[in-house]
Amino acid sequence: MNDPHVKALYYQVVVGKDVDYNKAPPLSETTDAFEISLDGKTAVFKMKQHYSTADEAKGVVEQYVRAWSIMVGLEQDPGDLQLVFDHADIIDRSPDASNKNVVNLQAHLSAHVVVSDSGIGSDSVISLHVSRDKYPSFPKNFSASPDAETMYLRYKTYRQKREPLTAMAYMCLTILEAGAGGRKKAARQYSIDYEVLGTLGKLTSTKGDPEEVRKFPNDGKFDSLRPKEKEWIVSVIKALIRRAGEYAYDPKAKLKQLSMKDFPDLATS
Repeated sequence: MNDPHVKALYYQVVVGKDVDYNKAPPLSETTDAFEISLDGKTAVFKMKQHYSTADEAKGVVEQYVRAWSIMVGLEQDPGDLQLVFDHADIIDRSPDASNKNVVNLQAHLSAHVVVSDSGIGSDSVISLHVSRDKYPSFPKNFSASPDAETMYLRYKTYRQKREPLTAMAYMCLTILEAGAGGRKKAARQYSIDYEVLGTLGKLTSTKGDPEEVRKFPNDGKFDSLRPKEKEWIVSVIKALIRRAGEYAYDPKAKLKQLSMKDFPDLATS
């Protein structure tokens, strides 16, 4: 090829074991870098700028794919939907006069394995099939930053029953705090009421049954998390992951202040 140009990248839509999107309408979106269309089998990224190789184009698209993977896990369930690179549509913008219609399709197939999210050591697993009527939202004003990806990875391991709730949540909290220089600075930087972070720290440090508590109680009596408290922690962690990505996308953006009112009421039983 004299002047190769990547027109589009094609991705396989890989659906999780116990879920389908048969009733979901196709999804489309436009960004500064590409136009996206997604149906039940294929996601197509039509490139707006010039890239001479598939790897160059993938370097741009994969950032978006990683961000969308996080959105899938936060809005629905981790592993419900994956995009696996299939091939690039590459043309020659300056073909030889004797061969003007040359189009080169470069295939780069990626293997994937679908695994069960059941807990380790389970003797039997009852799987419920979920039919979803829409695809997860494409990411907007969100970047899959190292902090957001690390927090999401820990959240994912919790959802796969490979890590206790308290350990996962406390790790996510400390990631935000470390990046900002402490809890008070994290509250200001990420526009989150200090009460939210303080409550999260307290619940994940002092409460839990023998299998999940982080610190052994001084009196030897375990204080198990109530269902409402577990629901609250999960809701907060999902919001913190999203907020980490929003801040990374634009540190100067005016972010909505997150307060206790944005999460389930801990006072109810």
